[in-house]
Amino acid sequence: MEELRCAQEFSQLKSMLRQGKLGSYLIIPLKYEEGEVDEDWLARTCRRRRIATTDLTETVKAMLNEGEGEPVGACYELARTVLLEQLFGTQLPGAHGFTVRDEDGTEGEFDWCNSYLYLFHTRVAFLCLGLTFSQIETLDRICRLGYAENGVAYRCLDADGGVRSFSLDKRVLDLCGRAGLRSFFPDSRLLLEAYVYTVAVVSQRFRTLEALKQVTFNLHQRSPLDTPAEDGSEEDVRYVYALKDQTRGSYRWGCCVSSQTISYAVADEGMDLAEEMETQAQDGLPLVLTALYEKYTCLRFTQLIAAVDKKRMKELRALKRLLLEFRAYGTVDPANLSRWHNVKRIYQAVIETNGVPAAIEDISHKLNILVEHQQEIETARNDTVAWVLTLFGMVSILASILSIVQILSGGDPMVWFTTIMSSLVILLPVVVVVLLRRKGG
Repeated sequence: MEELRCAQEFSQLKSMLRQGKLGSYLIIPLKYEEGEVDEDWLARTCRRRRIATTDLTETVKAMLNEGEGEPVGACYELARTVLLEQLFGTQLPGAHGFTVRDEDGTEGEFDWCNSYLYLFHTRVAFLCLGLTFSQIETLDRICRLGYAENGVAYRCLDADGGVRSFSLDKRVLDLCGRAGLRSFFPDSRLLLEAYVYTVAVVSQRFRTLEALKQVTFNLHQRSPLDTPAEDGSEEDVRYVYALKDQTRGSYRWGCCVSSQTISYAVADEGMDLAEEMETQAQDGLPLVLTALYEKYTCLRFTQLIAAVDKKRMKELRALKRLLLEFRAYGTVDPANLSRWHNVKRIYQAVIETNGVPAAIEDISHKLNILVEHQQEIETARNDTVAWVLTLFGMVSILASILSIVQILSGGDPMVWFTTIMSSLVILLPVVVVVLLRRKGG
């Protein structure tokens, strides 16, 4: 009966779902070396954004805000006009009418919205590239999750209406390079590594969880909202929903979480996609970025450990100190993230599907092994030096004894008296210490 009711609701919602408005943040992982970030470029181009959402506790917000302790990261906003200027301004001023074409010739239109740049002190960063589009297939062409290559072509119109081709990967990399950031995986296509944060805005609320679940799963599969998608192999998918409004008897939003995507379906009678994207940027992105920062920090530590000189204890100790700081105040337990249970569940789903807790333990274990091994090498080296010093000390003592014997053999009474008194002065403190220790025992 429940399945029949859900099927009926989904069937009734089809016409409404076809009118849904779609947007996405492609969360692209980046990295940098110490001292490489161009603070002047950030100050000129971006606006430092304060995290003020009520979905997170004050402690978690302080991790990203200035003037509240020692933040582990910072959020910068790239307005749409600034983003377009940075991507196309010098070569394609006035670019508009953006499309992505598949290998078979099918084409989809997309546009840009405000984007965000997150920088963390563990030398990882993320560019949250904001896009809007009318067909979910357009997103599938752009990110192609699960594929090693992406053979699509990007086009736009210049200021005179002429068709121009461009490489989105290259332009995004150029933008990141101005900030001193590089692709986290240099040998992989940039957008194929993105974590996809998708939002669908529809006009009606959902009466059943099953219908809401189906819509969010369609988003996750990048399938049309009105066509039920199925895949029994998706074992890492988790679902989280809003509380049911008891007066209306319906749900306002729900999301589907996997290791590479988070997909929201949100009911809004006004169908205001721009406002919903702003809301998600304020409330949802900081939550997801907190989890992804923990994941990519572990991957970054793996890269740093591989590159460090294993013979230099100073570098290993610096890495271990950074790791201890990360574990001490750079990670967040789901219980401490928010006062809202569904927000905690979303965060927990992201960190669990990405294996973050196990990754933190693994990287700690690896670094401890290297530090202990280096300590053993240093101990052996110090023991060798101490043995050599002891040998030289013994030779020095023998030489001193021979010198004293030679001097005393002369028979001069003053020399004998001086030697005896010096010996007593040296031995007296030793005798006193021994007697005091015996008395104390």
